[in-house]
Amino acid sequence: MALGALWYSPYVMGKLWLRSMKRTQEEFKQESNGAKMGMIYVLNTIASLVFAYVLAHIVKFAGITSFTAGATAGFWVWLGFVVTTVLPGYLYESRPKMLYLIFIIYQLISIVLMGGLIAVWS
Repeated sequence: MALGALWYSPYVMGKLWLRSMKRTQEEFKQESNGAKMGMIYVLNTIASLVFAYVLAHIVKFAGITSFTAGATAGFWVWLGFVVTTVLPGYLYESRPKMLYLIFIIYQLISIVLMGGLIAVWS
């Protein structure tokens, strides 16, 4: 969650993300009321925990115990499951390519780190 807050902040990709969605900071703030954002954060947290739980099983079943091997497993999970399942949505919905790249690179960093940390902690 901290990585996502940093990634989508104005200091990293936030400004480009908003431009890619053709929105201003003010428009985004108006559209993001408290109750709606609260539910988004809850659902996002649950989804992240489920993802980490499943990745932990993959790491455990593969007998991975080093950060590097866990990060490598995270990379393959990202490539095989995340990239391939998210891409069709962006293609069929004609979303801007930049939005896909911003999201998918964030997912890469997040999942690689998650795999590495899970391997070390398990």
